[in-house]
Amino acid sequence: MNHYAPQPENNKPKYKGKYRIDSTRLPAWSYTSNARYFVTICTKGKKCFFGDVVEGEMQLLPIGEIAQKLWYEIPNHFYNCQIDSFCVMPNHIHGILIINQTQEGDVNQIQEEDAMNRVSTRGDGQRGGVTGLFNPMLSKNSLSKIIRWYKGRCTFEINQIYEGFGWQERFHDNIIRNEFALDKIRQYIIINNPINWERDAYGGA
Repeated sequence: MNHYAPQPENNKPKYKGKYRIDSTRLPAWSYTSNARYFVTICTKGKKCFFGDVVEGEMQLLPIGEIAQKLWYEIPNHFYNCQIDSFCVMPNHIHGILIINQTQEGDVNQIQEEDAMNRVSTRGDGQRGGVTGLFNPMLSKNSLSKIIRWYKGRCTFEINQIYEGFGWQERFHDNIIRNEFALDKIRQYIIINNPINWERDAYGGA
């Protein structure tokens, strides 16, 4: 498991200069479920491909502009996903993605996929899959599929102009439970993250 920031002692989010998110998926949660997700994606080796922060504002390089453009395109490729606040930082992206299964037929399809993915194929009464639980990668509209598309598309387009770009294998997510948390995370993404870049666990010394 890759950790790009120290584990807080109380395992709670911190907003003063850093926001630590557990990298493991919730085992009992279907990531096709309607919810708002706070997502962080880091570059491989935390290398600063996307630009630099100057006086509290992010200055994007052409690679960073590609990453920003493709984030805007996510809703065009996934009918069930909307974007909220996001920020491309020098070596990572913070963003809020909203999954909303709006069409009844599509919801039924998702439920059928969930049921199929939970059926055991081992013949011993246990659930199938690597973890024995719902595999989010098997559902085409899950959060994992959305991030997988985004990372893959970025890698393809960026490597047309700069060879060697890559992402960390995992991404980090947090399910946003209420409006108070949503407001705090929006403030962190848009304001606090760039301002505190020099002291942030992702950048600085």
